[in-house]
Amino acid sequence: MVQKQNNVRILTLCALAICLNVAVGSLMTHLQMPFLYLDAIGTIFIAFNFSLKYAILTGLSTNLLLAVLFGPLAIPFSLVSITVALVANLCAKKEVTYKRAIIIGVLLAATGALVSAPIRVVLFGGFEGLQRKPSDLLVITLKASGRKLLIASYWGAFTDSFFDKIFSCLLVVWLGKRPQLKRYFALNKNSL
Repeated sequence: MVQKQNNVRILTLCALAICLNVAVGSLMTHLQMPFLYLDAIGTIFIAFNFSLKYAILTGLSTNLLLAVLFGPLAIPFSLVSITVALVANLCAKKEVTYKRAIIIGVLLAATGALVSAPIRVVLFGGFEGLQRKPSDLLVITLKASGRKLLIASYWGAFTDSFFDKIFSCLLVVWLGKRPQLKRYFALNKNSL
């Protein structure tokens, strides 16, 4: 009975994290903020605080919900969300400090770009997506200088997510240090 209640609590937090990913990510897209998406902040939060299966569930479900709301182009990028969940969870085995959050953010940007670049090449010719972004200029410049499209797309994807993933990780660490969350985790330490 206790285990079932724990799963319900964690799944409820996963649902909130999915909503956070979609709502904040959509807002940032609407505002056209360059280099800041915050569309994986909920996934990172779950990955830092719970087991890998919940982090993957959160990332995958986020992209499925985005596909329902905005169209099927979000589905291939679920591989990026799964990668973010996996890397963030593996890196969070030790306590995540602000310094470690920066390092994890860089790792998330690098590994996410590895997965994102081929998807971007297939779906968008190597660019960010349907809206033009500053990183598209980097892709064009690298391609014009003789780099292969996949390499140019990787650096475009890395540039797109570098500040976003670092900021997301720092924000999750900051949120985790809030007294309300500390109290919640302390009260439910044995049950989560």
